[in-house]
Amino acid sequence: MFAPLKKRIAPGISLLLLAGVVSACGGNEPGESQGQSTGGGKQEVTLSVLIDSSNNEQNTRILNEAAQLATKNSEKYSIKVRLDTVPNTDMDKKVDVLAAGSNLPDLVASAPKQVWMKRGLLADLTEWFDRSPMKDDYMYPSLLEEGRNNGKLYSVPIKADSIFLIYNKDLLSKAGIADTGFSSISWDDWIAMLEQIKGAGLKAANGKDVKGFTFRISTYETAPFVFSAGGEFFTQDGSKAVFDSPEAADGLAKLKGLVSSGYADKPETDYANWMSVFFNENAAFTITGGWSLATFEEGGLDLSKLGFSTVPAIQDSTSIFGPGLSFSVFESSAKKEAALELLTALYSSEIYKQWLEITAGIPVLASLSDDPQFAANPIKPVLSEQLNRIKPIHSDNSPSFWTKYDQLLEKIILTDADVSVQQAELQASIQQEIDNNLK
Repeated sequence: MFAPLKKRIAPGISLLLLAGVVSACGGNEPGESQGQSTGGGKQEVTLSVLIDSSNNEQNTRILNEAAQLATKNSEKYSIKVRLDTVPNTDMDKKVDVLAAGSNLPDLVASAPKQVWMKRGLLADLTEWFDRSPMKDDYMYPSLLEEGRNNGKLYSVPIKADSIFLIYNKDLLSKAGIADTGFSSISWDDWIAMLEQIKGAGLKAANGKDVKGFTFRISTYETAPFVFSAGGEFFTQDGSKAVFDSPEAADGLAKLKGLVSSGYADKPETDYANWMSVFFNENAAFTITGGWSLATFEEGGLDLSKLGFSTVPAIQDSTSIFGPGLSFSVFESSAKKEAALELLTALYSSEIYKQWLEITAGIPVLASLSDDPQFAANPIKPVLSEQLNRIKPIHSDNSPSFWTKYDQLLEKIILTDADVSVQQAELQASIQQEIDNNLK
C-alpha cells in the first residue's frame, strides 16, 4: 500500500518540486539567444532555470531527462538546462535583483506569483496550454486559477499537495477509539477523540505520555485552522490584509485551546524536534503534508500504522495553498519556444511519472490518476478533497508576512497575549507594507 511513498523530497520543501546544483546567470547572455547549430541541424539552446536550491541530485536528473526528451521531440532545438539556484525564502528578492539588471533567466520554478504577473515579468502561456493535451486533462481547476491573471495563464502548477491530518491508528485503537480509518472529521468529533486519548493515559515506548496532537508553530502548518474557521489572510488580489477578523481569531483561539486543554503536546518551533514527537509515537495526530512521511520512516515509524484525514472542519474544512510548484517562462527570455518545448516534455507521461515516483506526489493529470503507480496512494483521496477547495495565502505584496506571523503565533500560543489585539497590531503593520509596495 505504501510503496508509492518510499521515496520523498526532503522535509520542509513542500511547496517545491525541483532543484539544481549549478549557479548560473540570467537567460539572455551574449551569444546564447539564438544558439549554435549542431551536426544534425538543430540549434543548441541552453535554458536557464531559477529554482529552489533544495534536493539537488534527484531534481537535476529529472530536468536533464526532460531536456533530453524535448531535444528528441524537437524539430529545431537541442536543449540543455542550466540552473540558477536560490533558497526558496530568497526567491522574490532574487527575481527583483535580476529584473532590475535585465538579467532574468528563461524559466522559474516557484509558487504562482500574482505580483510577477502584474509587473509583466511572466510570459502568457495561455495559447501553449490550450494547444496542449493538458487542457482537457487537468484535474484541479482551482490550482490553475492561481496561475491566471485577467484571464491569462502565466504559471502552470505541476505538483498537487496540501496540509492535512496524519494520525497513528495504533494509538487511536489503544485509546479505545473504534474508527481508525476515517478520511475526514468534524471539529467536535476530533475534540472527542482527543479527550478520549487524554483520558486513556497512554505511555510511549520512551516512557513519555502520549498526547492527542502535536504541531509546529508555523504559519504554513497552522493556517488551515484559520481557513477552517472561515478566516482569510489577504484578499484574492493581495492588496488588503484581512486576518484581523473574528473568524481568524476563532481559529487561532481553538488551536491555542488544544494546548491549554492538554490535548496537544507543547508546540515546537524547531522542525526536527516537532517531527520527532510524532515518529516517537508521543502524539496520535499531527498536521503536515505527505512529504514528511520520509522523515517519519527514517525515524523508525511503521508507515502502515498511519491514517490520513482532511483538516477538522470548524466551519468549512479546507487546505492551505494547493500547488506545490508551478513553472513559468519569463517574458524577457529570447528562447520562449524552446522553453515551452521543455515544459511540454516535463509534463509528458514518461517524465512526469518519474518525478511523481521520486516525490511521492499525486498527479494533476486525470489520465494518470488511476495509473497503478498512484492508485493505491492513501493520501490521494484526502488531497483530492482538499485541492478542490483551496485557499492560498496571497502574500506577494508583503514579503515580511511569513516571519512576522510566525512570531505572532508563538506569542499567542505560548503566552497569555490576546489573540484579537495581536492580530490587529500585526495587520496594521502588514497593511502599511502592502500599501508601500503598491505605490
